[in-house]
Amino acid sequence: MLARRRRRIAAAVLVAPALLVIGGALVIPTLNLLIQSFLVSLGYGQIANQFTFENYTGALTDPTYMKVAAYSFGLGALTAVVCIALAYPVAYYISFRLQRGRNLALFLVVVSLFSSYLVRLYAWYTILGENGVINNALTTLRIIHEPLTFLLFSPWAVLTAFVNIFLPYTILMLTSAMQNIPKDLLENARDLGASPLRAFSRIVVPLSMTGAIGAFIYTFILTSGDYITPALLGGTRNTALANVVSDLFLALGNRPESAAISFLMLAVFFVVYLALTRLERFKGF
Repeated sequence: MLARRRRRIAAAVLVAPALLVIGGALVIPTLNLLIQSFLVSLGYGQIANQFTFENYTGALTDPTYMKVAAYSFGLGALTAVVCIALAYPVAYYISFRLQRGRNLALFLVVVSLFSSYLVRLYAWYTILGENGVINNALTTLRIIHEPLTFLLFSPWAVLTAFVNIFLPYTILMLTSAMQNIPKDLLENARDLGASPLRAFSRIVVPLSMTGAIGAFIYTFILTSGDYITPALLGGTRNTALANVVSDLFLALGNRPESAAISFLMLAVFFVVYLALTRLERFKGF
């Protein structure tokens, strides 16, 4: 009995620092933000201690906010789907086709993550800009006479940058999920007459679904809530929800409304997570 109590005390002592850090850096600020989302903003950072649901109802009924939300979540979902579609063949090849070069391939995927997030965004800025690599090349080849202005400050520029940034993470997640799939299952399926596509859909996809769901949720949440990429590559016509929250909080000083939008985003992420976890029951087609 005494030994069990000592183990509990030791475990509590070891866990206490982590709990203090999580509570001080995450839980307490989140609760403070939640409380502010139900208060009334007087503008310029001033808040009246009056309970109201207007911040939430306004965010849910404002057509501008709904349009921005559709753009942000739609672009996040599209990025996640594109990353998974591109990563599956790469992860399959690394897991089941490569033998000696598997570690080298994974190393090259990891190396692509060594550069700074902001540096890669500015790289795309210089590639897609009016005086960028693509426009200069097309002008030199005399394919075009004037720079293409639609390459930059467009949803496709943001999507391209997102895919470039999050594709390596998706490859690593899917490769990790496929490491536990025995190769004998694929060989047995082929011996029984299954085509490569059917063996892939009936064996590889269901057994790697946990990795695919994790990659989708990870990419969807980070891209839907991203601020810097839409600001640099999207332009003023392609504003994301994170940009709206930043403008409300910093420029207008409307902390309650920005907090309400933030928690609505969090609710969407939670619903998407709950819905996608049910896909683990997928058995192939």
